[in-house]
Amino acid sequence: MTEHPGDGASGAEGRGEGTMHPVSGAGNWLRGLGVVVVAVVIGALLMPSATRAPLQTASTSATTTTTTATGHGATTTTTTTLPAVVPGASAIHVLVANGTSISHLAAGVADYLHSRGYAILTPTNASSHVSSSEVFAASGQQGAAGTVVSVLGLAPTAIQPASAVAPVASTAGATVVVIAGPDLARLAPGSTTATTAA
Repeated sequence: MTEHPGDGASGAEGRGEGTMHPVSGAGNWLRGLGVVVVAVVIGALLMPSATRAPLQTASTSATTTTTTATGHGATTTTTTTLPAVVPGASAIHVLVANGTSISHLAAGVADYLHSRGYAILTPTNASSHVSSSEVFAASGQQGAAGTVVSVLGLAPTAIQPASAVAPVASTAGATVVVIAGPDLARLAPGSTTATTAA
């Protein structure tokens, strides 16, 4: 039996190809794995930004501009900035009571809180006057009281202890009770600083 030189070469090439395929396959496999790893890392970096809520939703305001034509071709422009609605405020029922001698202060504070999205109970008068505003929370509603205090621009110390009783005839239906003090006078109807409330 004679060995053909071509057969030997052909056999070597076959063996060479056979040994190269696993190396080539491993290279492709590693490249594929690298692509998957890079895709996972990019996805992990982008996922939090796609799932988180918009930042500072509560702090934005709506601005409207009205242009009115007057006689002789002149115009006047009025810009009104309205406070933004606080997320989740509609679930918080607020009773505002006037704890001062300032006329209609409770109504002014109630209107302001309503403009921020809070559910408002009928304003009333407190049974006693206060030197600064006080905020009372229904049982387990300290967080709700905290949002009201923040919106009104009051210090966190305005929130009264859970055991404190609000000086009003009834707190029925209220999540939070605000006893409006002189520090909220800016929200009284007719106040010249009413538009500066944050």
